[in-house]
Amino acid sequence: MGNKLKNLGVWAGATEPETDDVLQLSLITDLAGIAEFATKIRAKYWQEISALERRGGRQFTDLDVLLYEVRNQFASELGAVPAIGKNRDTLIGYPQHKGVGDPDFGDRIDPPGNTYEVAAENPVRVGVVDTPMYWHPDFPKDRIETEPDVEAAPDRKGIYSVWAGHATFVAGRIWQAAPEAHIIVKAALSDRTGDGTSWETARKIAAFRDERIQVLNLSFGTVTADGEPPMALRRAIDVLTAANEKLVIVAAAGNLGHRARPPWQIWPAAMNGVLAVGAIGADFSMKRDWVDTEAEGLRVNGYYLDKPVRLSDASEQNFEGFARWSGTSFAAAAVTGKIAHDLACGKH
Repeated sequence: MGNKLKNLGVWAGATEPETDDVLQLSLITDLAGIAEFATKIRAKYWQEISALERRGGRQFTDLDVLLYEVRNQFASELGAVPAIGKNRDTLIGYPQHKGVGDPDFGDRIDPPGNTYEVAAENPVRVGVVDTPMYWHPDFPKDRIETEPDVEAAPDRKGIYSVWAGHATFVAGRIWQAAPEAHIIVKAALSDRTGDGTSWETARKIAAFRDERIQVLNLSFGTVTADGEPPMALRRAIDVLTAANEKLVIVAAAGNLGHRARPPWQIWPAAMNGVLAVGAIGADFSMKRDWVDTEAEGLRVNGYYLDKPVRLSDASEQNFEGFARWSGTSFAAAAVTGKIAHDLACGKH
């Protein structure tokens, strides 16, 4: 692919592609001269491209035009087209409260206790891809695991973003429902903004391939301009399900249902093979036929930061370790915990 782009004069090759062996994909960056190239290709294929634009209800970007020509050349030369896609999608975690995503003060929660004996060496394993996690003092170190040296961090003034508690809230919801599970958290989203690229998120998802997880929680989502799932994200899901056909993947259905024109899909929730979870009674929860189930997601009480947090209005609050937060993120985590608990009980 790199050589093809070099020959077309749109990639100098100054930056080596970032390759993921599990995904079997490479990320090519530093494209140059793409605007001039796209102008020439539009003129060459103006009828075909115009027809595709009308059919899809959107205008091709310069990158769309480049990919169109690359696919044509591969088809002509090889009789086949390799998997090619755009890393143009930004995923974001899904909390929602008062339209700005801020949590409220919460009530102290008693740590959950096991409801039955579970062999310590064989717990149900739950994967979570989220923000870097802030470690709550109540979390058991033998039940919740994070990546080494990856944790939510404050700014230079010692103040945390509201997003710094997203993974904490999600992991806490799962732990509340399944205290006997072993929860593994990998960070792909920013603890400052709550977003991340589909490429980095896909890599963290695929990294679970050999972790023997039985449930995977994805409390984030993205909308794409063409209505198609991000290729890297789709590949990551396929990699995991190919390795374990019994794996249950749970994703937040998204908080855009209150818009005048909600999107048709939120990815990865709308993908085949993913259990999409909405929030009961929430106007922001997506209401599409791909939403599989609903769970509590309005003003949920959960584990949060016990440090100063800067809210969206620039004010600072200390939540003392607990908060009330709303969103399909937390509805998804509740379903993930329920599934993990049922698996531990032998109900699946």
